[in-house]
Amino acid sequence: MDRSLLVLNQDVTTTLESWYMQIRLGQQQAALDLYLELRQREAELKQQETLYAVYLLLSCRFHLLTSDLAKSIEFHEEAGRYQHAFVPAIHYYYHLAKGMRLFAERSYTCALAAYEKAEEYLSSIDDEVEHGDFHFRKAAVYYYLDISSLSVYHTEYAVKVFEKYPDYRYLLARSELMRGLNFIEQKEFTQAEQALNDALAYTDVTQGNGLVTLIQHNIGYLYTEQQMPLAAIPYLSAARKDRTFTGYLKTLYLLADSCWKTGQQELAFDAYQEGFQLSIEQNDDIYKWEFAMLHKKYADPANFEAVWMEGIDFFKAKGDSYNVRTYASELAAYFNETEQEELAVYYYKLSLQY
Repeated sequence: MDRSLLVLNQDVTTTLESWYMQIRLGQQQAALDLYLELRQREAELKQQETLYAVYLLLSCRFHLLTSDLAKSIEFHEEAGRYQHAFVPAIHYYYHLAKGMRLFAERSYTCALAAYEKAEEYLSSIDDEVEHGDFHFRKAAVYYYLDISSLSVYHTEYAVKVFEKYPDYRYLLARSELMRGLNFIEQKEFTQAEQALNDALAYTDVTQGNGLVTLIQHNIGYLYTEQQMPLAAIPYLSAARKDRTFTGYLKTLYLLADSCWKTGQQELAFDAYQEGFQLSIEQNDDIYKWEFAMLHKKYADPANFEAVWMEGIDFFKAKGDSYNVRTYASELAAYFNETEQEELAVYYYKLSLQY
């Protein structure tokens, strides 16, 4: 948090700075301890509206860290009621927090719009690390919008900043992870492996901030993209140990797929069953269909065609372009191999439309 915002009350400056540092570094327990301490001082913070707005926006960020989107929205909306007390730097943090929340909700286009609004105020921030973090966030949203050239640009900017600051190795590791994902997207698998291993090397495995799990998951993903399921399984199995991981369902999906491909039927079914049941419990219809289609592909071929066609129709109705494109392409290849030419052409054309 830019220090210029914290000189209004020196008594809480140290606590707020420490809190923001722990949030930045993904340290949930340390951030929780400071959050609880500051909650006891809300009456004091409210005496200065600008300082209170800082506290509210940090609370918004804290609840994003703990994946409590409802609470994050609540604090962000309350912060919005104090816009009359905002200085330019607080406008930056306000729009940044909005973008981060929209990103967490997978509303990537809206997240980008919020980031671009925040960027209008970025010049008011003196902290170079904050600039690096901002570019990392733009890199991430461009990655999910499939605009890889801009994701690469912002990733490289972030890496160059964080390389200067040893205290922010966590942020450097996170940026190397993004670099690895961009290399995977470009099919530059050797460079991707190097970047992901660098990310792992920069990560303190004793901190328990979830980044290790994320890197392990993506190394597994890297190997699945190269059709190397045996190499992927150890990393995906390691990532599976963290049930709090936000990508846990994806880990289970990739693990089940890899195990089926390598003939490890029992392990495959175990991962599939957990993932399918969890997707139902979480009301995640996208993953429910993905797990169902995976099961039909390997364990119930008699119903493969019907379920895949129904699943693709579901993804179309949801506007899920990635899954329509991915599954339609694979189904077209299947129909081509089984000499069902009309269906092969239909699904091939469908894959090109998304």
